[in-house]
Amino acid sequence: MSGSSYQVRAYNIGHRSDVNEFLEAYRRLLQKAVDEMWAEIRWIENYGKKGGKRLIPIIPMDNNFKNYYLRNLLMEGWSYSKHYVDSAIKQGYSMLKSWRRSYLKGERRREKPVVKRRFVRVKETLYKFKDGKIKVSIRLHEEYLKFDVSKAWFLRRAKGELGELILGEKYLTVTFRFKADEGKLKVR
Repeated sequence: MSGSSYQVRAYNIGHRSDVNEFLEAYRRLLQKAVDEMWAEIRWIENYGKKGGKRLIPIIPMDNNFKNYYLRNLLMEGWSYSKHYVDSAIKQGYSMLKSWRRSYLKGERRREKPVVKRRFVRVKETLYKFKDGKIKVSIRLHEEYLKFDVSKAWFLRRAKGELGELILGEKYLTVTFRFKADEGKLKVR
């Protein structure tokens, strides 16, 4: 086998930070992103092998829509760090692609996904990790969350690089990504 793949491990850290307002603002932003993408879906008729007609969704992926229209629309009135808008766009596309796969398998109906859970995916550009402490930007140069993980149980187990963070109401999920050992799966 040539090449190596990456693995991801995730660990939860409890926190007492009051992030409810921020998480709700992000949930609404993510739902707005999904709403706008959904409104731009093109439905194409397809005739199956058994003669039945089915509508196939084509999700808008062009740069004009994604990088200009959608990003600018979501930026209006957004008071937190701008990178969260990019995170919401990425997350919205991920949700719609997952919905589309299930829809094409017949497992989902033609209904727009609804964002219910309150969480934020924190991209690597939005936090710093130094001396066992994670500093997450909420509002650029104004508001930060700080987490001391220097004594966390998982640090001696964790391998690789610190990846994306997931901020929830009570937990911060810390991910580490690393190359899988090539030597583990040798076939003779």
